[in-house]
Amino acid sequence: MLDEILYAVKVWVDPTKGQVYINWLKGGHVAEVASVPGVMWARLVELEDRADDGWLGFMALYAFESRQALEEYQKSDLFRSFAPVYKQFDGVFRVERMVGKVVECHDR
Repeated sequence: MLDEILYAVKVWVDPTKGQVYINWLKGGHVAEVASVPGVMWARLVELEDRADDGWLGFMALYAFESRQALEEYQKSDLFRSFAPVYKQFDGVFRVERMVGKVVECHDR
């Protein structure tokens, strides 16, 4: 369990032009990543906070079994297939990516 890697993607979306991007996130993108071997779970969170410019916030959270599983995903055809989609939505979203190793875990 403590080899688990958390991959977090924080996204700010233009509230007037970004609905199509939000639909893409909710309509299958997170589920696609969740289906990758080595992904233990995936969550999409609609943040209560907004960016200073009023853009809407989302956080996609993915738990990978190991750093190797994350690296294999990042080298995969699926990961590369998202590049044209991101270009399609250029200007309607901003993204920050974070990766960290789970160092303590308390499950119910």
